[in-house]
Amino acid sequence: MKLNDDRRLRLLEHVIVHVMPPDCHDEETMIFKTTRRTLAAKGQALHDVEKIVLPLLDGSRTIGEIRTAIGKKLTDSSLNQCLEFLMDNRLVEDVLEDTVDLDSHAYLLPQISLYHELGFEQKDAQKYLTNARIAVFGLAGSGLVTAMNLASAGIGFLRLCDDTCTVVSDSLMMSGSVFNQNGAFRGVEAARQIEAITSLSSANAGATRTEVVTDPLTNDETVNPLLDDVDLVVVATDAVSVNLAYRLNRLCLKMQRPLLPGGTAGVEGTIGPLVFSQDGPCYLCYRMRAMACAKLPEAELAIEQFLNRERRSQPRLRENLPIGQMLVGSYLALEAIKILLGLPIATDGKLLHLDLIGTKLTHNVVLKKPGCPHCSGQERTQ
Repeated sequence: MKLNDDRRLRLLEHVIVHVMPPDCHDEETMIFKTTRRTLAAKGQALHDVEKIVLPLLDGSRTIGEIRTAIGKKLTDSSLNQCLEFLMDNRLVEDVLEDTVDLDSHAYLLPQISLYHELGFEQKDAQKYLTNARIAVFGLAGSGLVTAMNLASAGIGFLRLCDDTCTVVSDSLMMSGSVFNQNGAFRGVEAARQIEAITSLSSANAGATRTEVVTDPLTNDETVNPLLDDVDLVVVATDAVSVNLAYRLNRLCLKMQRPLLPGGTAGVEGTIGPLVFSQDGPCYLCYRMRAMACAKLPEAELAIEQFLNRERRSQPRLRENLPIGQMLVGSYLALEAIKILLGLPIATDGKLLHLDLIGTKLTHNVVLKKPGCPHCSGQERTQ
């Protein structure tokens, strides 16, 4: 392979390099280690490669300039062999004019390095997330944790939708320096929290743009426009009304917007199922099957219908442990990132059930419910 001397290469910062002493055949072993890979190269005088070549792979020099800097310390063929090994094994990256400036996004570097190990070009993974638009409904409990994790991952735009005001218990999930006062809109407080995260340094400022929606979310005319221009909708079912969760399920199916529900209830948490296609199960399918399996299905259905008619969140019903909300919110954010990057997801047709007492996470297949009012073609307005 003929190398282009105009290319600029940078050794990935997350790679650990170590040269082992020569063996009985006077061969050295150079080890390249990441959290997912361990590579070994055998040869002679590899310690010279470590000391002479690798420090020059910082992206500031072209391959031609590296040749000039090395001079006669290493032959051209040896240098070519070294660079080809590094490129073939994705241990270096090309530094182009349009490459994202990783130095100014140092807070994202560990995440971007992992995306590289998952097979992405670092600049591509960050662009996917920077260009992503997500709407989060319900900014208490697991919803707040989801939004904060998405901001920490570098998501470019978050629409924070919540028409409810904060209560005293919300302060447990918000840092004291950011939590303003009881009675403020949850979305406003969440936006302050996100701003505090993304403005820890001037380089990070504005990494995630937010839009706060505090209008009453009780009709299709208000909710529909909030779904038009987003790539994904996340609803924290422990922070919104039953009516809004069902409304989002119906509207997202109609508009073909992926919907990821999840929340906590007592010592349990649920994540999923991902709602996208009418060929698969929806959130209402899951809820109907869950109520049918309850000890008192008629009572469960009656309560669900009562809460659906109230059209408001029920903070008095949110008995939980904050750690459960943190876990569920983190899983929701993780699934969202995997969806955006095209990685395998766990909630496609499945519900993740978190048992806090048993410390267990189980994957349960959700079957489509025949005759479901939302996904069987027999749509009804909630």
